[in-house]
Amino acid sequence: MMKQLTSADSLDELLSQHEFSLLFFSASWCGPCRSLSPIVEGVSGLMSDRFNTIKIDVDNLPTFAADYGIRSVPTLMLVKNDEIIEQRVGGLPPQQLMQWLEQLT
Repeated sequence: MMKQLTSADSLDELLSQHEFSLLFFSASWCGPCRSLSPIVEGVSGLMSDRFNTIKIDVDNLPTFAADYGIRSVPTLMLVKNDEIIEQRVGGLPPQQLMQWLEQLT
C-alpha cells in the first residue's frame, strides 16, 4: 500500500516502519507521474512485506525535493535505513520495476 506524505514530520515515522522504503516523488500536473502511480501502487501492494512505499508531491512539499536533490518527476528512490541506495527517473513498466526492487531488497 502506498502512503501519501502530508507533512515533514511524518517522513521519519514512515521510514522507520521498514528497513527499506520506496520514495515516489511526483506532481499532480505530471502526465508520466499519473501513468506511473498505479504501477507503483500495484507493485508496492505485491511487495509490501519488503518495503514501505511513500508518495511525495513535490509541489506540496518542495523542501523534500530540494533535500533529496530531485530535479525531475517522476523519480523513484529506494532508501535503506535512511540511506539512499538507488534512484530511477522516469516511468518503468511493472515487470521492470519489480525486477529492480527484487534485486535491491
